[in-house]
Amino acid sequence: MAPTADYSATTAKHASPPAQVRLSLAPYEIVPGGLDGAWWPYSHTLVDELPLLVEAMDGAGSFTRVTLGIELWPDVPHQVAVGENFVTIGWFVSGHEQNEILLCSYLKGFRTLLVIPPATEADTAAWLMNTPAPVDGSNTATELLAIAKTPFTALEVRAG
Repeated sequence: MAPTADYSATTAKHASPPAQVRLSLAPYEIVPGGLDGAWWPYSHTLVDELPLLVEAMDGAGSFTRVTLGIELWPDVPHQVAVGENFVTIGWFVSGHEQNEILLCSYLKGFRTLLVIPPATEADTAAWLMNTPAPVDGSNTATELLAIAKTPFTALEVRAG
């Protein structure tokens, strides 16, 4: 089934919201390029996950636009309500890292996050959340996910 795009504004409806957002961020001044952190959503439901991420990043209203690859998200609306504001969503089928999300703010600039797929094993996700990407941007999100799945990395996770 191919991802679909819904051009209507969508409001998140949480039956039972997660206790906390699984998010790891580097301070703004540390990361001049590449990934600024990692986000491990609970599901592939963007309308539920994005408001939690945006609010955790710096409260509703700061980030007004995101761009993402649509492979992880079966339904991508044009906008998602976050508090009393809306976040506009842009997406790419190709030519964009499918495991990244770019959050845009007029006040705070851009933040690029590795998106850890929801079904990722906890040990692997923990390693990705706690392993900073090289500041020179030499590893893409896809490369970091591949590194995390190697047997050597799994041994490091269990030992560390």
